[in-house]
Amino acid sequence: MGRKFDITAAFQAAVGEGVSKSDTREQIQYIGLDRLDQDPGNFYSLDGLEELAANIQLCGLQQPLRVRPGENGRYTIVSGHRRRAALALLSEEEQKWTAVPCIVETDDASPELRELRLIMANSATRVLSAAEIARQAEEVEKLLYQLKEQGYEFPGRMRDQVAAACKVSAPKLARLKVIREHLISQWQGPFQRSALPEQTAYALARMPEALQERLFRICGDKPLSGGAAERLLEAGNSGAAWAPAFSCPDGSPCRRGDAFLRHDAEHPFELCLGEKCCLACSQAKASCYACDRMCSKARALRKEGREDAARAEEERRAEQQRKYRADIQRSAARLLRAAEAAGLDDGAEIQPRSYYAAVSVAELRAYAAGEFGDKYFYNNDLAPEQLSHPEQIAQTLRCSADYVLGLTEELHSGGGALVWHFGAPEAEGYYWCLTGPMSDGGRLLYWKDGRWCYAVADLPISVHVVCWFAGPPIPEGLTWERQDLEEEPDEDEE
Repeated sequence: MGRKFDITAAFQAAVGEGVSKSDTREQIQYIGLDRLDQDPGNFYSLDGLEELAANIQLCGLQQPLRVRPGENGRYTIVSGHRRRAALALLSEEEQKWTAVPCIVETDDASPELRELRLIMANSATRVLSAAEIARQAEEVEKLLYQLKEQGYEFPGRMRDQVAAACKVSAPKLARLKVIREHLISQWQGPFQRSALPEQTAYALARMPEALQERLFRICGDKPLSGGAAERLLEAGNSGAAWAPAFSCPDGSPCRRGDAFLRHDAEHPFELCLGEKCCLACSQAKASCYACDRMCSKARALRKEGREDAARAEEERRAEQQRKYRADIQRSAARLLRAAEAAGLDDGAEIQPRSYYAAVSVAELRAYAAGEFGDKYFYNNDLAPEQLSHPEQIAQTLRCSADYVLGLTEELHSGGGALVWHFGAPEAEGYYWCLTGPMSDGGRLLYWKDGRWCYAVADLPISVHVVCWFAGPPIPEGLTWERQDLEEEPDEDEE
């Protein structure tokens, strides 16, 4: 009858659990580092030694090494290869690390059991990469089959036993086996160095060898992402071969299959599969985010198209500037007419739009003459519909707001139109004027010879007129002859 083999018990034995202090089969001894040899079967990497050495120096050695006796007073390490290498770094400076505590195995286990202990101990004391787990699973499976031939019995499936020994799930173990058996050697190197993600390696391992070789040739220096590899696998299973069947415009067959494959490896969300010529692809004509793997013919065509578009845009902008300047010239001429009528000097300014630069009378004069220099315009800011505060401009130019807004060509409204104006009237006549706040009311005055006079007499009056509007014609029967007085008339007479 075969011997029962309990993986859990073997694991506990490997890491030293369940061994009592009275158990004389395994004892802790201090052994010099120079008497400890690595196990030839150890395939685990010895990385991160400096960090581990610093941890040991700070916290001490938390777990003894496991060794088995060898020949000539030497010992072979079962578990603790990284600890031994880290302690060797410390022993160069501190004598206390030249000898370390070790659990010495004294049983007569078979070489297969010893190697299984080594593997299980390492799986319990370090974080393993996917490549190390794959190698570990391969070794464990081989050892378990050897033990089975020696008469050991294992309950359940062998895959479950291997998964339990490696402390991984059965599906993960199955994926790693596919990688181990079907991933080509070119990709195995990056996978062993942890430079190739497990998801990518699993997708590659399910591809035909020829496709794996093409991908390594194309992007071996920059491994694919897992998602990209899965999409390429799906496309390949659906019949994609990245072998163009179309020809170039000159009739020669397209030989850019690898370029299409590289594009799809780099841009898995926009697969082209090599089924469309670059000259017919919208991504080669796009103005932004164009395909960076397009052929030279498409690149030249795109460059020509961009140059044509640039010329067209330049012509459009030039035509737009011509239109803007023509409109500005007309608007400036109208405003300049009011400024000159008001007698403003060239330094006077108007503010066409809030938060925009002011425009001086000198600039209005230049614009009206069609002189714009190298200024670039985005609109006609002098157009009536663009003005933010036409009433302020009317006050500055001493004309009617109607004129500023383009509602009339008369600088000052007449004929009784009740429109308030600022500055001086152009025509002689009666005007209703405000000389202060509205609470003070207004009064009827007469404008003559560039000055304000009393309404009833041709006598100048000293008054500050804020604004005015032209009075309507006086009804017949109520007119009066204005007197030529030398003194101010009484208010009652007015």
